[in-house]
Amino acid sequence: MTSRLQTEGPVTADLPRRTAPARRVKPGRLARFRREEDGSLIIFSLFIFVLMLFIAGISVDIERFEAARTKLQNTADAASLAAASLSQEVSAEVLVRDYFAKAGMDEFIENITVDEAVNFKRVFVDADINVPTHFFNMAGIENLATIVDSMAEESIGDVEISLVLDVSGSMGSNSKLSNLKVAAGEFIDSIYENGEEGAVSTSIVPYSTQVSAGPEIMSYLNRTPVSHDRSYCLNFSENEFTDAAISTTGPVEQTLHFDAWTNQNSSWDADDPLWQPVCPTSSWTNILTFQENIADLKAYINAFQATNWTSIELGVKWGSALLDPEFRPVVSGMAASGDVPASFADRPLGYDNAEGLKVMVVMTDGVNTEQYQMKNPYRTNDSYVYVWYDQWDRPYFSIWGGEGEILTEVQYEEVTTTDCVQWNYYYSKNGKRRWYCSEYQTTTETVEAMNWYLANDYSSDGVSPGWRSTPMGMEQAWIMTWDEVWAEVPVDYFADRYLVDMGGMNDERTAIKNALVKINQTTKDARTRAICAAAKEKGVLIYSIGFEAPYDSQVLLKDCATTPSHYFNVSGTDISLAFSAIAADINRLRLVQ
Repeated sequence: MTSRLQTEGPVTADLPRRTAPARRVKPGRLARFRREEDGSLIIFSLFIFVLMLFIAGISVDIERFEAARTKLQNTADAASLAAASLSQEVSAEVLVRDYFAKAGMDEFIENITVDEAVNFKRVFVDADINVPTHFFNMAGIENLATIVDSMAEESIGDVEISLVLDVSGSMGSNSKLSNLKVAAGEFIDSIYENGEEGAVSTSIVPYSTQVSAGPEIMSYLNRTPVSHDRSYCLNFSENEFTDAAISTTGPVEQTLHFDAWTNQNSSWDADDPLWQPVCPTSSWTNILTFQENIADLKAYINAFQATNWTSIELGVKWGSALLDPEFRPVVSGMAASGDVPASFADRPLGYDNAEGLKVMVVMTDGVNTEQYQMKNPYRTNDSYVYVWYDQWDRPYFSIWGGEGEILTEVQYEEVTTTDCVQWNYYYSKNGKRRWYCSEYQTTTETVEAMNWYLANDYSSDGVSPGWRSTPMGMEQAWIMTWDEVWAEVPVDYFADRYLVDMGGMNDERTAIKNALVKINQTTKDARTRAICAAAKEKGVLIYSIGFEAPYDSQVLLKDCATTPSHYFNVSGTDISLAFSAIAADINRLRLVQ
Protein backbone atom coordinates (compact mmCIF):
# COMPACT_ATOMS: atom_id res chain seq x y z
CA MET A 1 0.00 0.00 0.00
CA THR A 2 1.22 3.23 -0.96
CA SER A 3 0.87 6.25 1.31
CA ARG A 4 1.00 9.98 0.19
CA LEU A 5 2.55 12.77 2.35
CA GLN A 6 0.41 15.88 2.47
CA THR A 7 1.54 19.16 3.95
CA GLU A 8 -0.07 22.55 4.76
CA GLY A 9 2.63 24.65 3.10
CA PRO A 10 5.31 24.47 0.51
CA VAL A 11 7.86 21.91 0.79
CA THR A 12 11.01 23.43 2.11
CA ALA A 13 13.12 20.42 2.01
CA ASP A 14 16.66 21.20 0.85
CA LEU A 15 16.38 19.62 -2.49
CA PRO A 16 18.48 20.23 -5.53
CA ARG A 17 17.22 23.51 -7.50
CA ARG A 18 16.79 23.44 -11.17
CA THR A 19 17.84 26.74 -12.85
CA ALA A 20 17.21 28.01 -16.38
CA PRO A 21 20.09 27.80 -18.64
CA ALA A 22 21.96 31.26 -19.21
CA ARG A 23 21.07 33.25 -22.34
CA ARG A 24 23.88 34.22 -24.63
CA VAL A 25 23.94 37.86 -25.98
CA LYS A 26 25.19 38.32 -29.44
CA PRO A 27 28.10 40.72 -29.74
CA GLY A 28 26.44 42.94 -32.51
CA ARG A 29 23.45 43.97 -30.40
CA LEU A 30 25.63 45.04 -27.44
CA ALA A 31 27.69 47.35 -29.52
CA ARG A 32 24.56 48.87 -31.03
CA PHE A 33 23.26 49.66 -27.53
CA ARG A 34 26.43 51.46 -26.62
CA ARG A 35 26.23 53.60 -29.72
CA GLU A 36 22.58 54.70 -29.37
CA GLU A 37 22.24 58.64 -28.81
CA ASP A 38 18.55 59.35 -29.34
CA GLY A 39 17.89 60.27 -25.72
CA SER A 40 20.91 62.60 -25.38
CA LEU A 41 19.94 64.77 -28.40
CA ILE A 42 16.52 65.40 -26.98
CA ILE A 43 17.91 66.69 -23.71
CA PHE A 44 20.52 68.88 -25.44
CA SER A 45 17.93 70.30 -27.80
CA LEU A 46 15.71 71.23 -24.91
CA PHE A 47 18.65 73.01 -23.26
CA ILE A 48 19.47 74.95 -26.42
CA PHE A 49 15.83 75.94 -26.89
CA VAL A 50 15.61 77.33 -23.37
CA LEU A 51 18.88 79.23 -23.88
CA MET A 52 17.64 80.74 -27.12
CA LEU A 53 14.46 81.89 -25.47
CA PHE A 54 16.54 83.52 -22.72
CA ILE A 55 18.83 85.29 -25.18
CA ALA A 56 15.87 86.49 -27.26
CA GLY A 57 14.25 87.76 -24.11
CA ILE A 58 17.41 89.61 -23.13
CA SER A 59 17.42 91.27 -26.56
CA VAL A 60 13.89 92.45 -25.97
CA ASP A 61 14.91 93.87 -22.59
CA ILE A 62 17.91 95.63 -24.13
CA GLU A 63 15.83 97.02 -26.99
CA ARG A 64 13.24 98.37 -24.56
CA PHE A 65 16.00 99.90 -22.47
CA GLU A 66 17.77 101.48 -25.46
CA ALA A 67 14.52 102.96 -26.77
CA ALA A 68 13.83 104.54 -23.40
CA ARG A 69 17.42 105.78 -23.07
CA THR A 70 17.41 107.27 -26.59
CA LYS A 71 14.16 109.09 -25.95
CA LEU A 72 15.52 110.45 -22.68
CA GLN A 73 18.79 111.56 -24.30
CA ASN A 74 17.02 113.25 -27.22
CA THR A 75 14.68 115.04 -24.85
CA ALA A 76 17.57 116.22 -22.71
CA ASP A 77 19.57 117.40 -25.73
CA ALA A 78 16.65 119.29 -27.26
CA ALA A 79 15.76 120.89 -23.94
CA SER A 80 19.30 122.00 -23.14
CA LEU A 81 19.87 123.44 -26.63
CA ALA A 82 16.65 125.44 -26.50
CA ALA A 83 17.31 126.67 -22.97
CA ALA A 84 20.90 127.71 -23.79
CA SER A 85 19.85 130.13 -26.52
CA LEU A 86 20.89 133.68 -25.70
CA SER A 87 17.74 134.97 -27.34
CA GLN A 88 15.53 132.73 -25.18
CA GLU A 89 13.49 134.80 -22.73
CA VAL A 90 11.91 131.89 -20.83
CA SER A 91 13.74 130.67 -17.73
CA ALA A 92 16.13 127.88 -18.67
CA GLU A 93 14.91 125.54 -15.90
CA VAL A 94 11.26 126.16 -16.73
CA LEU A 95 11.91 125.45 -20.39
CA VAL A 96 13.80 122.21 -19.69
CA ARG A 97 11.05 120.88 -17.41
CA ASP A 98 8.46 121.76 -20.02
CA TYR A 99 10.33 119.75 -22.65
CA PHE A 100 10.48 116.72 -20.35
CA ALA A 101 6.84 117.02 -19.35
CA LYS A 102 5.67 117.07 -22.96
CA ALA A 103 7.76 113.94 -23.59
CA GLY A 104 6.25 112.26 -20.53
CA MET A 105 9.66 111.99 -18.90
CA ASP A 106 9.64 114.75 -16.28
CA GLU A 107 9.95 112.19 -13.47
CA PHE A 108 13.45 111.28 -14.66
CA ILE A 109 15.04 114.74 -14.16
CA GLU A 110 17.64 114.70 -11.41
CA ASN A 111 19.24 118.12 -11.71
CA ILE A 112 19.30 121.24 -13.92
CA THR A 113 22.28 123.60 -13.72
CA VAL A 114 22.39 126.97 -15.50
CA ASP A 115 25.52 129.15 -15.81
CA GLU A 116 25.18 132.58 -17.41
CA ALA A 117 27.39 135.58 -18.14
CA VAL A 118 27.17 138.63 -20.37
CA ASN A 119 28.19 136.70 -23.47
CA PHE A 120 27.27 133.07 -22.83
CA LYS A 121 24.67 130.71 -21.35
CA ARG A 122 25.44 127.12 -20.39
CA VAL A 123 22.70 124.61 -19.44
CA PHE A 124 23.49 121.20 -17.90
CA VAL A 125 20.73 118.58 -17.59
CA ASP A 126 21.19 115.44 -15.46
CA ALA A 127 18.55 112.67 -15.75
CA ASP A 128 18.40 108.93 -15.08
CA ILE A 129 16.02 106.11 -15.93
CA ASN A 130 15.26 102.55 -14.70
CA VAL A 131 13.64 100.07 -17.09
CA PRO A 132 12.14 96.88 -15.48
CA THR A 133 13.30 93.67 -17.15
CA HIS A 134 11.23 90.67 -18.19
CA PHE A 135 13.96 88.20 -18.94
CA PHE A 136 17.09 89.63 -17.29
CA ASN A 137 15.45 88.98 -13.94
CA MET A 138 16.00 85.25 -14.62
CA ALA A 139 19.64 86.18 -14.06
CA GLY A 140 18.83 88.25 -11.01
CA ILE A 141 18.79 91.60 -12.82
CA GLU A 142 15.44 93.24 -12.24
CA ASN A 143 16.16 96.70 -13.75
CA LEU A 144 18.41 98.28 -16.39
CA ALA A 145 19.45 101.78 -15.34
CA THR A 146 21.41 104.61 -16.98
CA ILE A 147 22.38 108.21 -16.33
CA VAL A 148 21.87 110.74 -19.14
CA ASP A 149 23.81 114.01 -19.21
CA SER A 150 23.34 116.82 -21.72
CA MET A 151 25.17 120.14 -21.87
CA ALA A 152 24.56 122.93 -24.35
CA GLU A 153 26.30 126.29 -24.52
CA GLU A 154 25.72 129.30 -26.69
CA SER A 155 28.36 131.98 -26.47
CA ILE A 156 29.14 135.09 -28.36
CA GLY A 157 32.81 134.68 -29.11
CA ASP A 158 35.30 137.53 -29.25
CA VAL A 159 35.05 138.77 -32.82
CA GLU A 160 37.31 141.33 -34.49
CA ILE A 161 36.19 142.71 -37.84
CA SER A 162 38.07 144.89 -40.32
CA LEU A 163 35.86 146.45 -42.99
CA VAL A 164 38.12 147.51 -45.87
CA LEU A 165 35.96 149.70 -48.12
CA ASP A 166 36.74 151.37 -51.44
CA VAL A 167 35.93 155.11 -51.54
CA SER A 168 37.82 155.92 -54.76
CA GLY A 169 36.43 158.30 -57.35
CA SER A 170 34.69 155.59 -59.39
CA MET A 171 32.46 154.81 -56.40
CA GLY A 172 30.71 158.10 -57.11
CA SER A 173 29.10 156.69 -60.27
CA ASN A 174 25.99 154.57 -60.74
CA SER A 175 24.83 155.10 -57.13
CA LYS A 176 27.54 152.72 -55.93
CA LEU A 177 28.54 154.76 -52.91
CA SER A 178 24.96 155.18 -51.70
CA ASN A 179 24.31 151.44 -52.19
CA LEU A 180 27.46 150.67 -50.22
CA LYS A 181 26.33 152.88 -47.34
CA VAL A 182 23.00 151.07 -47.11
CA ALA A 183 24.58 147.62 -47.33
CA ALA A 184 27.32 148.34 -44.81
CA GLY A 185 24.79 149.86 -42.41
CA GLU A 186 22.63 146.75 -42.62
CA PHE A 187 25.75 144.66 -42.02
CA ILE A 188 26.43 146.58 -38.80
CA ASP A 189 22.84 146.05 -37.65
CA SER A 190 23.07 142.31 -38.32
CA ILE A 191 26.38 141.89 -36.53
CA TYR A 192 25.30 143.73 -33.38
CA GLU A 193 21.61 142.76 -33.37
CA ASN A 194 21.98 140.14 -30.63
CA GLY A 195 25.50 140.99 -29.58
CA GLU A 196 26.74 141.47 -26.07
CA GLU A 197 28.76 144.52 -25.10
CA GLY A 198 32.48 144.01 -25.43
CA ALA A 199 32.22 140.90 -27.61
CA VAL A 200 32.48 142.26 -31.17
CA SER A 201 34.78 145.06 -32.30
CA THR A 202 34.69 146.65 -35.74
CA SER A 203 37.39 148.71 -37.43
CA ILE A 204 36.66 150.48 -40.72
CA VAL A 205 39.38 151.22 -43.27
CA PRO A 206 38.27 153.52 -46.12
CA TYR A 207 40.86 153.54 -48.87
CA SER A 208 41.47 155.32 -52.15
CA THR A 209 44.96 156.35 -53.30
CA GLN A 210 46.13 155.93 -49.72
CA VAL A 211 44.86 155.08 -46.24
CA SER A 212 44.77 157.75 -43.57
CA ALA A 213 45.54 156.26 -40.17
CA GLY A 214 44.53 159.45 -38.39
CA PRO A 215 46.45 161.42 -35.74
CA GLU A 216 45.58 159.10 -32.85
CA ILE A 217 47.02 155.97 -34.42
CA MET A 218 50.00 157.81 -35.90
CA SER A 219 50.96 159.26 -32.53
CA TYR A 220 51.85 155.76 -31.32
CA LEU A 221 54.10 154.90 -34.27
CA ASN A 222 57.80 155.60 -34.69
CA ARG A 223 57.82 157.88 -37.73
CA THR A 224 61.38 158.43 -38.86
CA PRO A 225 63.25 160.26 -40.25
CA VAL A 226 60.43 162.52 -41.50
CA SER A 227 57.43 163.24 -39.30
CA HIS A 228 54.64 165.73 -39.94
CA ASP A 229 51.01 166.32 -39.01
CA ARG A 230 49.54 167.54 -42.26
CA SER A 231 48.24 164.06 -43.10
CA TYR A 232 48.60 160.57 -41.70
CA CYS A 233 49.53 157.88 -44.22
CA LEU A 234 52.37 155.35 -44.37
CA ASN A 235 54.51 153.98 -47.18
CA PHE A 236 55.34 150.28 -47.18
CA SER A 237 58.22 148.46 -48.81
CA GLU A 238 57.82 145.35 -50.93
CA ASN A 239 58.77 143.05 -48.04
CA GLU A 240 56.28 144.62 -45.65
CA PHE A 241 53.41 143.18 -47.69
CA THR A 242 54.50 139.68 -46.69
CA ASP A 243 53.83 140.52 -43.03
CA ALA A 244 50.30 140.96 -41.66
CA ALA A 245 51.52 143.38 -38.99
CA ILE A 246 52.65 147.00 -38.89
CA SER A 247 55.47 147.55 -36.43
CA THR A 248 54.62 149.62 -33.38
CA THR A 249 58.23 149.76 -32.19
CA GLY A 250 60.45 149.87 -35.26
CA PRO A 251 60.65 152.82 -37.69
CA VAL A 252 57.83 153.37 -40.17
CA GLU A 253 57.94 155.63 -43.22
CA GLN A 254 55.34 158.35 -43.19
CA THR A 255 53.98 159.41 -46.56
CA LEU A 256 54.97 162.93 -47.49
CA HIS A 257 52.14 165.38 -47.86
CA PHE A 258 52.39 166.15 -51.57
CA ASP A 259 50.42 166.50 -54.79
CA ALA A 260 51.61 164.31 -57.67
CA TRP A 261 48.99 165.32 -60.26
CA THR A 262 48.44 169.10 -60.39
CA ASN A 263 50.63 170.41 -63.23
CA GLN A 264 51.80 173.69 -64.73
CA ASN A 265 48.74 173.99 -66.96
CA SER A 266 46.35 174.20 -64.02
CA SER A 267 45.05 177.36 -62.41
CA TRP A 268 46.58 176.42 -59.07
CA ASP A 269 48.03 179.34 -57.14
CA ALA A 270 50.60 179.48 -54.38
CA ASP A 271 47.90 180.84 -52.10
CA ASP A 272 45.91 177.61 -52.56
CA PRO A 273 46.34 174.45 -50.51
CA LEU A 274 47.28 171.32 -52.41
CA TRP A 275 44.41 170.24 -54.60
CA GLN A 276 45.11 166.50 -54.68
CA PRO A 277 47.34 165.36 -51.82
CA VAL A 278 48.18 161.67 -52.09
CA CYS A 279 47.21 161.21 -48.45
CA PRO A 280 43.65 162.40 -47.72
CA THR A 281 43.06 164.95 -44.98
CA SER A 282 39.30 164.88 -44.31
CA SER A 283 38.41 163.49 -40.89
CA TRP A 284 36.02 160.94 -42.41
CA THR A 285 38.95 159.30 -44.21
CA ASN A 286 40.73 158.39 -40.95
CA ILE A 287 40.57 154.76 -39.87
CA LEU A 288 37.83 154.09 -37.32
CA THR A 289 39.43 151.79 -34.78
CA PHE A 290 37.81 149.09 -32.59
CA GLN A 291 34.31 150.43 -32.06
CA GLU A 292 30.98 148.75 -31.27
CA ASN A 293 28.40 151.53 -31.09
CA ILE A 294 25.95 150.98 -33.93
CA ALA A 295 25.06 154.66 -34.34
CA ASP A 296 28.72 155.73 -34.45
CA LEU A 297 29.66 153.05 -36.95
CA LYS A 298 26.79 153.86 -39.29
CA ALA A 299 27.34 157.61 -39.02
CA TYR A 300 30.98 157.11 -39.95
CA ILE A 301 30.03 155.08 -43.04
CA ASN A 302 27.38 157.59 -44.10
CA ALA A 303 30.02 160.35 -44.22
CA PHE A 304 31.94 158.61 -47.04
CA GLN A 305 32.67 160.49 -50.25
CA ALA A 306 34.17 159.31 -53.53
CA THR A 307 37.70 160.58 -54.15
CA ASN A 308 41.01 159.85 -55.89
CA TRP A 309 42.50 156.56 -57.13
CA THR A 310 42.49 152.93 -55.94
CA SER A 311 45.06 151.13 -53.76
CA ILE A 312 43.54 147.84 -52.64
CA GLU A 313 46.82 146.58 -51.23
CA LEU A 314 47.08 149.50 -48.79
CA GLY A 315 43.54 148.93 -47.56
CA VAL A 316 44.22 145.23 -46.96
CA LYS A 317 47.55 145.99 -45.30
CA TRP A 318 45.88 148.23 -42.73
CA GLY A 319 42.92 145.86 -42.37
CA SER A 320 45.22 142.96 -41.51
CA ALA A 321 47.39 145.11 -39.21
CA LEU A 322 44.33 146.03 -37.15
CA LEU A 323 43.79 142.31 -36.51
CA ASP A 324 47.40 141.52 -35.63
CA PRO A 325 48.47 141.36 -31.94
CA GLU A 326 51.42 143.64 -32.79
CA PHE A 327 48.88 146.48 -32.89
CA ARG A 328 47.77 145.97 -29.27
CA PRO A 329 49.91 148.77 -27.74
CA VAL A 330 48.17 151.25 -30.03
CA VAL A 331 44.69 150.02 -29.10
CA SER A 332 45.43 149.88 -25.38
CA GLY A 333 46.79 153.41 -25.55
CA MET A 334 43.71 154.63 -27.39
CA ALA A 335 41.51 152.84 -24.85
CA ALA A 336 43.32 154.63 -22.02
CA SER A 337 42.68 157.98 -23.72
CA GLY A 338 39.03 157.19 -24.38
CA ASP A 339 39.31 156.82 -28.16
CA VAL A 340 38.51 153.08 -27.96
CA PRO A 341 36.08 151.34 -25.55
CA ALA A 342 37.90 150.07 -22.47
CA SER A 343 36.58 146.55 -23.11
CA PHE A 344 38.80 146.36 -26.19
CA ALA A 345 42.02 147.41 -24.47
CA ASP A 346 43.48 143.90 -24.81
CA ARG A 347 42.83 143.66 -28.54
CA PRO A 348 43.79 142.55 -31.10
CA LEU A 349 43.68 139.14 -29.46
CA GLY A 350 46.38 136.57 -30.04
CA TYR A 351 46.06 134.34 -33.08
CA ASP A 352 46.04 131.32 -30.75
CA ASN A 353 42.98 132.51 -28.83
CA ALA A 354 40.47 129.68 -29.26
CA GLU A 355 37.53 131.95 -28.48
CA GLY A 356 38.54 134.63 -30.99
CA LEU A 357 37.43 135.09 -34.58
CA LYS A 358 39.26 137.51 -36.88
CA VAL A 359 37.42 138.63 -40.00
CA MET A 360 38.32 140.98 -42.84
CA VAL A 361 35.82 142.11 -45.50
CA VAL A 362 37.42 143.67 -48.60
CA MET A 363 35.26 145.58 -51.10
CA THR A 364 36.20 147.34 -54.34
CA ASP A 365 34.55 148.44 -57.56
CA GLY A 366 37.69 148.68 -59.65
CA VAL A 367 41.29 147.69 -60.23
CA ASN A 368 44.42 148.97 -58.59
CA THR A 369 45.43 152.16 -60.36
CA GLU A 370 48.36 154.32 -59.30
CA GLN A 371 50.14 155.62 -56.25
CA TYR A 372 53.19 157.88 -55.86
CA GLN A 373 56.03 158.13 -53.40
CA MET A 374 58.80 160.70 -53.20
CA LYS A 375 62.28 159.29 -52.82
CA ASN A 376 65.55 160.80 -51.67
CA PRO A 377 67.29 163.14 -52.07
CA TYR A 378 64.04 165.08 -52.43
CA ARG A 379 62.31 163.51 -49.47
CA THR A 380 64.42 164.72 -46.55
CA ASN A 381 66.97 167.42 -45.69
CA ASP A 382 67.07 171.09 -46.61
CA SER A 383 66.00 172.34 -50.02
CA TYR A 384 67.17 175.47 -51.87
CA VAL A 385 63.83 177.20 -51.36
CA TYR A 386 63.15 179.95 -48.83
CA VAL A 387 59.66 180.99 -47.80
CA TRP A 388 58.13 184.07 -46.26
CA TYR A 389 54.50 184.68 -45.32
CA ASP A 390 52.93 188.11 -45.62
CA GLN A 391 50.25 189.62 -43.39
CA TRP A 392 47.55 187.63 -45.20
CA ASP A 393 49.50 184.43 -44.60
CA ARG A 394 50.36 184.08 -48.27
CA PRO A 395 53.61 182.27 -49.07
CA TYR A 396 56.43 183.79 -51.12
CA PHE A 397 58.84 181.24 -52.51
CA SER A 398 62.39 182.40 -53.25
CA ILE A 399 64.45 179.80 -55.11
CA TRP A 400 68.24 179.91 -55.03
CA GLY A 401 69.64 180.04 -58.52
CA GLY A 402 73.20 181.01 -57.72
CA GLU A 403 76.36 178.96 -57.66
CA GLY A 404 77.77 177.13 -54.65
CA GLU A 405 76.67 177.72 -51.08
CA ILE A 406 73.30 179.35 -50.49
CA LEU A 407 73.76 182.88 -49.20
CA THR A 408 70.80 184.95 -48.07
CA GLU A 409 72.50 188.32 -47.68
CA VAL A 410 73.00 190.66 -50.62
CA GLN A 411 75.80 189.48 -52.89
CA TYR A 412 77.62 191.69 -55.35
CA GLU A 413 79.20 191.01 -58.69
CA GLU A 414 81.14 192.98 -61.27
CA VAL A 415 79.23 193.59 -64.45
CA THR A 416 81.06 194.76 -67.51
CA THR A 417 79.10 196.63 -70.17
CA THR A 418 80.23 197.96 -73.52
CA ASP A 419 78.47 201.02 -74.97
CA CYS A 420 78.88 202.90 -78.23
CA VAL A 421 79.97 206.50 -77.72
CA GLN A 422 80.30 207.55 -81.39
CA TRP A 423 77.93 206.64 -84.20
CA ASN A 424 78.78 207.30 -87.86
CA TYR A 425 77.05 206.51 -91.09
CA TYR A 426 77.67 205.87 -94.75
CA TYR A 427 75.56 205.49 -97.82
CA SER A 428 75.02 202.20 -99.45
CA LYS A 429 74.97 201.61 -103.19
CA ASN A 430 71.24 202.03 -103.29
CA GLY A 431 71.54 205.36 -101.48
CA LYS A 432 70.35 204.27 -98.04
CA ARG A 433 72.09 205.58 -94.95
CA ARG A 434 73.77 202.85 -92.85
CA TRP A 435 74.81 203.57 -89.26
CA TYR A 436 77.75 201.99 -87.46
CA CYS A 437 79.62 202.50 -84.19
CA SER A 438 82.99 204.00 -84.66
CA GLU A 439 83.94 204.25 -80.97
CA TYR A 440 83.16 202.00 -77.99
CA GLN A 441 83.48 202.51 -74.24
CA THR A 442 83.71 199.62 -71.77
CA THR A 443 82.47 200.13 -68.22
CA THR A 444 82.81 197.79 -65.25
CA GLU A 445 80.63 198.29 -62.18
CA THR A 446 79.73 196.39 -59.03
CA VAL A 447 76.04 195.51 -58.73
CA GLU A 448 73.80 193.31 -56.59
CA ALA A 449 73.89 189.71 -57.74
CA MET A 450 70.45 188.37 -58.79
CA ASN A 451 70.73 184.88 -57.23
CA TRP A 452 67.15 184.48 -56.03
CA TYR A 453 64.12 183.83 -58.16
CA LEU A 454 60.79 184.91 -56.68
CA ALA A 455 58.33 182.36 -58.04
CA ASN A 456 55.06 183.90 -56.88
CA ASP A 457 52.70 185.77 -59.11
CA TYR A 458 50.49 188.08 -57.07
CA SER A 459 50.01 190.50 -59.92
CA SER A 460 46.98 192.18 -58.39
CA ASP A 461 49.26 193.40 -55.61
CA GLY A 462 52.06 194.35 -57.93
CA VAL A 463 54.18 191.27 -57.23
CA SER A 464 55.44 189.41 -60.26
CA PRO A 465 57.90 186.54 -60.64
CA GLY A 466 61.49 187.59 -61.22
CA TRP A 467 65.08 187.62 -60.08
CA ARG A 468 66.05 189.31 -56.84
CA SER A 469 69.18 189.88 -54.84
CA THR A 470 67.76 188.43 -51.60
CA PRO A 471 64.93 186.12 -50.60
CA MET A 472 61.58 187.83 -50.30
CA GLY A 473 61.09 188.76 -46.67
CA MET A 474 64.83 188.70 -46.02
CA GLU A 475 65.31 188.20 -42.25
CA GLN A 476 61.84 186.72 -41.81
CA ALA A 477 62.33 184.12 -44.55
CA TRP A 478 63.59 180.64 -43.71
CA ILE A 479 64.85 177.66 -45.62
CA MET A 480 62.35 174.86 -46.26
CA THR A 481 63.02 171.16 -46.04
CA TRP A 482 61.95 169.18 -49.09
CA ASP A 483 58.95 167.69 -47.33
CA GLU A 484 57.86 171.26 -46.48
CA VAL A 485 58.26 172.33 -50.13
CA TRP A 486 56.07 169.49 -51.38
CA ALA A 487 53.46 170.22 -48.72
CA GLU A 488 53.11 173.70 -50.25
CA VAL A 489 53.70 173.27 -54.01
CA PRO A 490 52.61 170.45 -56.36
CA VAL A 491 55.64 168.55 -57.59
CA ASP A 492 54.96 168.95 -61.32
CA TYR A 493 54.03 172.59 -60.88
CA PHE A 494 57.30 173.27 -59.10
CA ALA A 495 59.38 171.49 -61.74
CA ASP A 496 57.59 172.59 -64.89
CA ARG A 497 56.54 176.11 -63.94
CA TYR A 498 58.90 177.50 -61.32
CA LEU A 499 62.11 175.88 -62.54
CA VAL A 500 61.28 176.37 -66.22
CA ASP A 501 60.61 180.06 -65.61
CA MET A 502 63.98 180.36 -63.90
CA GLY A 503 65.72 178.93 -66.97
CA GLY A 504 68.74 176.64 -67.06
CA MET A 505 67.29 174.18 -64.51
CA ASN A 506 66.75 171.19 -66.80
CA ASP A 507 68.98 168.82 -64.82
CA GLU A 508 67.21 169.71 -61.61
CA ARG A 509 63.80 169.21 -63.19
CA THR A 510 64.81 165.76 -64.41
CA ALA A 511 66.16 164.76 -60.99
CA ILE A 512 62.94 165.79 -59.23
CA LYS A 513 60.74 163.92 -61.70
CA ASN A 514 62.86 160.79 -61.30
CA ALA A 515 62.46 161.00 -57.52
CA LEU A 516 58.68 160.94 -57.93
CA VAL A 517 58.15 157.17 -58.15
CA LYS A 518 54.91 155.77 -59.56
CA ILE A 519 53.72 152.38 -58.29
CA ASN A 520 51.71 150.75 -61.06
CA GLN A 521 48.92 148.17 -61.18
CA THR A 522 51.16 145.15 -61.71
CA THR A 523 53.16 145.89 -58.58
CA LYS A 524 50.04 146.73 -56.58
CA ASP A 525 48.26 143.51 -57.60
CA ALA A 526 51.26 141.43 -56.53
CA ARG A 527 51.35 143.26 -53.20
CA THR A 528 47.62 142.68 -52.71
CA ARG A 529 48.03 138.94 -53.19
CA ALA A 530 51.02 138.91 -50.83
CA ILE A 531 49.27 140.68 -47.95
CA CYS A 532 46.10 138.60 -48.39
CA ALA A 533 48.21 135.44 -48.20
CA ALA A 534 50.01 136.72 -45.09
CA ALA A 535 46.71 137.44 -43.33
CA LYS A 536 45.17 134.08 -44.28
CA GLU A 537 48.27 132.28 -43.05
CA LYS A 538 47.65 133.82 -39.63
CA GLY A 539 44.09 132.51 -39.60
CA VAL A 540 42.22 135.64 -40.65
CA LEU A 541 38.95 134.84 -42.41
CA ILE A 542 38.76 137.01 -45.55
CA TYR A 543 35.58 137.78 -47.46
CA SER A 544 35.84 139.84 -50.65
CA ILE A 545 33.23 141.68 -52.68
CA GLY A 546 33.62 142.72 -56.30
CA PHE A 547 31.09 145.52 -56.72
CA GLU A 548 30.53 146.00 -60.44
CA ALA A 549 34.24 145.29 -60.72
CA PRO A 550 36.12 144.50 -63.95
CA TYR A 551 37.45 141.03 -64.67
CA ASP A 552 41.02 141.66 -63.41
CA SER A 553 39.67 142.83 -60.09
CA GLN A 554 37.32 139.85 -59.83
CA VAL A 555 40.26 137.46 -60.22
CA LEU A 556 42.31 139.41 -57.67
CA LEU A 557 39.52 139.47 -55.10
CA LYS A 558 38.80 135.76 -55.53
CA ASP A 559 42.51 135.06 -54.90
CA CYS A 560 42.38 137.26 -51.82
CA ALA A 561 39.35 135.54 -50.26
CA THR A 562 39.79 132.59 -47.90
CA THR A 563 38.09 130.34 -50.44
CA PRO A 564 36.26 131.03 -53.72
CA SER A 565 32.99 130.66 -51.81
CA HIS A 566 34.04 133.63 -49.66
CA TYR A 567 34.04 135.87 -52.75
CA PHE A 568 30.93 137.75 -53.92
CA ASN A 569 30.44 139.32 -57.35
CA VAL A 570 27.51 141.76 -57.20
CA SER A 571 26.07 144.86 -58.80
CA GLY A 572 23.52 147.50 -57.84
CA THR A 573 21.56 146.93 -54.67
CA ASP A 574 22.66 143.28 -54.61
CA ILE A 575 25.64 144.45 -52.60
CA SER A 576 23.26 144.31 -49.63
CA LEU A 577 22.78 140.59 -50.26
CA ALA A 578 26.55 140.05 -50.16
CA PHE A 579 26.95 141.90 -46.87
CA SER A 580 23.91 140.09 -45.45
CA ALA A 581 25.35 136.69 -46.35
CA ILE A 582 28.69 137.60 -44.78
CA ALA A 583 27.00 138.84 -41.60
CA ALA A 584 24.98 135.62 -41.35
CA ASP A 585 28.11 133.52 -41.78
CA ILE A 586 29.98 135.50 -39.12
CA ASN A 587 27.08 135.15 -36.70
CA ARG A 588 27.00 131.41 -37.37
CA LEU A 589 30.71 131.07 -36.70
CA ARG A 590 30.64 133.14 -33.53
CA LEU A 591 27.97 130.95 -31.90
CA VAL A 592 29.74 127.97 -30.33
CA GLN A 593 27.43 125.20 -29.24
